Amino acid sequence: MAKRKSRSSPELEQLKKFFNHYIIKSILILVFAGGFIFYGTLVALRHYTRHGEALTVPDLSGLTLEEAEKLLQAQKLRWQLTDSVYDKAAIPGAVVSQYPEPGAKVKQKRNIFLIINALAPEKVKMPNVVDLSLRQAVSTLESQGLIVGEMTYVPDIAKDYVLKQLYRGQEIRSGTEILKGTEIDLMVGRGLSDEWTPVPNLLGNTLPEARETLTKYFMNFGVIIHDNTVVTGADSLSAFIYRQSPAAIDDAMLQLGSSIDVWVTVDESKKPEIIPPEEESE
Repeated sequence: MAKRKSRSSPELEQLKKFFNHYIIKSILILVFAGGFIFYGTLVALRHYTRHGEALTVPDLSGLTLEEAEKLLQAQKLRWQLTDSVYDKAAIPGAVVSQYPEPGAKVKQKRNIFLIINALAPEKVKMPNVVDLSLRQAVSTLESQGLIVGEMTYVPDIAKDYVLKQLYRGQEIRSGTEILKGTEIDLMVGRGLSDEWTPVPNLLGNTLPEARETLTKYFMNFGVIIHDNTVVTGADSLSAFIYRQSPAAIDDAMLQLGSSIDVWVTVDESKKPEIIPPEEESE
């Protein structure tokens, strides 16, 4: 008995013809291949970036670089030194700042940027702030990393201008190397006083001696004129005043904060006769 052949429906035959067409087959192959490549790339990328895995950045403050490096290596993190500062309250060479901050979540092999406390304070050159306004002087000192210390106001025509820059009670020259963070004291003019004082007699005094006298009288040097006998630095130290203006004559008075011009020499023939105080009073 012969078997009956099953016959496909016309709709199914048309569907088979559609999918067997070479263009449709090519499109389907491309779609499946693209999907496979996309899925493979996503899996590889997730594995490479360790998707979902994060490390907590440890707190490195107070650790030496060697201690910080060991701790970071154990966490599979890297480090990079970016700067150093000086804080006398912190341990020399210890970590004082880091980025990212402690507790932040990062991936493995992330660089942690460190700032350490310098082993010694940095040195800077002392700027010249004499004859600057107080505001300019403060700004200049702070820009060099120096600290404004005690400010002494003295009578002077140059109100609110710096007359002297001092370090530990002594004048400090511009260009002198000094530790960053050092306190610099300033002598500042507060304008001429209404008070008057006799003109001091500076004749025969060396410049350091005369400076002490002027300080007691709340006065300043004006112009200092050297004659041709003053050649070397040693000459300047031993030179004496043989003339001053205004002169210390009877009843001569000046306002506190005024200046006195002086002429100096090492020529002994110009040295004035010094009259002992007891003879002056006779």
